Amino acid sequence: MSAPTIAIVGATGTVGRQLIGCLQLHDVEPDQVRFFSSEKTEGEELDYEEETLPTEPPGPDAFRGVQVAIIATPPAVAKPLALQAQQSGAWTLDLSGAFRVDQNVPLVSPGVNDGILDRPFQGRIVSVAHPATQALLSVLQPLRTRFGLTFADATMLFGTASRGNAGQDQLTKQTAALLNAKEPDVEVFPHRIGFNVLPAVGGFEGLQPGGAASNVSLLCDGERHVLVEAARIWSGDALPALTATTLTVPTFHGMTIVLNAHLNRPVDADGVRATLKEDSSLKLIDDPAQNIFPMPMLATDDAAIHVGRVRANGPRVQLVACLDNVFRVADGAVELALELAERT
Repeated sequence: MSAPTIAIVGATGTVGRQLIGCLQLHDVEPDQVRFFSSEKTEGEELDYEEETLPTEPPGPDAFRGVQVAIIATPPAVAKPLALQAQQSGAWTLDLSGAFRVDQNVPLVSPGVNDGILDRPFQGRIVSVAHPATQALLSVLQPLRTRFGLTFADATMLFGTASRGNAGQDQLTKQTAALLNAKEPDVEVFPHRIGFNVLPAVGGFEGLQPGGAASNVSLLCDGERHVLVEAARIWSGDALPALTATTLTVPTFHGMTIVLNAHLNRPVDADGVRATLKEDSSLKLIDDPAQNIFPMPMLATDDAAIHVGRVRANGPRVQLVACLDNVFRVADGAVELALELAERT
């Protein structure tokens, strides 16, 4: 079989650029890739190995000859492009969440439910779970398998990369303005993010003018997406109760999760550590007395989820997990793309 052609849609965005880096890490040759972006960045050249490759807008015949298209754009843009790529015969990996509730589209969390792609499904679109969902379920899955899981509550701290290049640029500008005693402009986030913490990721559905709520749960986008995806991925089993609170913090990359879980039976901290250490997708970093614990800076460019600060009291377990969310989703998507290309 000839070498596959992989297209990156949204190549100039935060995730798109990371996807390009991961393609190179997986030794995908320059003549096997194509880069698509919006019209405002049309023609922008991106470094790839020792070459520079142009970007182009995804026109009507854009996906002709493409075996796998990875869509890294906002959901409203992603859906028609994914359908267009599928119509052209390409496998499509959607990273936007546009298909997260579509029961005809498999939702994959690498390392948690990989076997779902071996089951029959319609079409050639595959939805990839949000990195926060991937991290949460990857940490909980080995504990759930060994000890049983009744309930879990996660507090998730998102860096500004959750809003792509615009979010990171906003943090840079606001930090510079504040350090120069100037009032910063507020554009990307609803409030200033420089030297501040926002107790939400994305907006809120179900809110009426004046703050009255038609949805009593009052979940923001980040919380709702994680819980909806978790329910789909763990469907068919006795679903533990899950709750999540998401916050946007003034960092660029990385994500931190503070996890409280209630297992079906008592366990000590050493038993939890041993279980987590056996999972190849996790990296145990847990010696607090020596100031060794998970931090976003340690997880940079690492697809593994770093876990530590493990505490246990009877059936209750507390721990901290950190990950490079952009790198993890990009590296996992490239691995899935190469796997799907073999099915073409």
